[in-house]
Amino acid sequence: MKLSTTRVLTAAVAVPLALLTTACGGGGGGQQAAAEGAASMADVKDSDLNGLKISVGDFFGDCIDEVGTETDVTKATNECQAMRILNNKFNAENPYGITVTREGGAEWKSYYDAVNAAFAAKKPPNVLLMHESNIPDYSSRGLLLPLETGYKATGIGTSDMTEPAQAAAEIDGTLYAVPIDEHASLSHVNLDLMAKAGLVKDGKPVLPTSPEELKQQAQKFQQATGKQYIAWGNDFNIPFRIFSSFVAQQGDPVVTDKGKVNIDTPAGKAALGLISDLYSAGIADPQQTYDAAQQAFLNGDVGILINGTWVVNEYNNTADFTYLATDFPTVFDQPGVWANSHTFVIPVQTDANGPKYRAAMEYAAFMYKNDISWALPTGHLPVRPSVLSSAKYLEAPQRENYIDTADNAALVPQVRGWQGAEDALQHAIEGVWLTGTPVDKALAQAQKDVEAQLKG
Repeated sequence: MKLSTTRVLTAAVAVPLALLTTACGGGGGGQQAAAEGAASMADVKDSDLNGLKISVGDFFGDCIDEVGTETDVTKATNECQAMRILNNKFNAENPYGITVTREGGAEWKSYYDAVNAAFAAKKPPNVLLMHESNIPDYSSRGLLLPLETGYKATGIGTSDMTEPAQAAAEIDGTLYAVPIDEHASLSHVNLDLMAKAGLVKDGKPVLPTSPEELKQQAQKFQQATGKQYIAWGNDFNIPFRIFSSFVAQQGDPVVTDKGKVNIDTPAGKAALGLISDLYSAGIADPQQTYDAAQQAFLNGDVGILINGTWVVNEYNNTADFTYLATDFPTVFDQPGVWANSHTFVIPVQTDANGPKYRAAMEYAAFMYKNDISWALPTGHLPVRPSVLSSAKYLEAPQRENYIDTADNAALVPQVRGWQGAEDALQHAIEGVWLTGTPVDKALAQAQKDVEAQLKG
């Protein structure tokens, strides 16, 4: 399975990142300390790990009371439960007696602020969950361990790692992370409404293959059903994810991993022009929030909802219509869709020692090797081709319907300061539907603002 490594600038699942301003060198950082810490794992013996305790930070919230000491991940129904149960499973099964003693309970809205505070106090957890798009802001400051030695010590190989996952784990050729998933935008479809509009064939929705066909299908759907053809939330920078996807489908990333900005271009004009047309024609609603769009879909009032992999299980279990999750529609030249990756990174510690780093790496490796146990209850895509093609994965509800998303993913760029740049781009383009800014003017402003953010 050959998987694309195309990247586009876009938001994480929804993660506001406050850039480190006081944390330079926090946690014992510095490139030399990072290199020495990484090398210290090489001589660690298995016996050195016995009984060690490590702390882990993530942004899936607290649900420890719900899961207790459960180790059966099949009983998880969401990300929080899956992560807590996997932590229990690690504590119970790792052969060294390593124990996770503190779990991060921060919600994603405040997570990176908490991470920055921990680095500033020089007390980061031993392991951190991090979106691949956030890694450069920390690795460039010497706050994260390079992990080549850790990969070797724990038996992780990149031969059974998708190309996007490997790209997510590397910064300029250096491994800084252990990926556990790929998450992306999908089309969530009400097949009953689509069938009523004559847009179902062989049990699958007939999705548009061009901007013109999208508009034609919307008109046909609305005439047949009286319902909203397509919806998405306009908060959490979701229109930017759609813009990014449309640009990626025309062959170029909005921002490259080298920081080259490609916004005020013919591809950008076509992408933003299409979004503007959908709003102005009443096909999509510029006032609809994430919650409102989702509720309208679950109420049976929307044909196609654009949302992520993380809601597949919820919709599959709760929708009272015939529900199907499938790939984001390809309406330009080639498949492409916004995606990001959850990864584990290992912060540099002030009291660094090889055994503690190796124990942290054992935890990250355990999560990587159990990525199917994470993918099944969360909806996210596994990072290993052997799992993606396995019967166990493909037989799970809906998974076979969006397996191509693993090939079509356009990952966010790995550049410093991407969050400010993404926010600036979102602000510039939303002026088209909020204040009537012409598309050309919005793109020129976005190009200027993003370049300024990345130079800063």
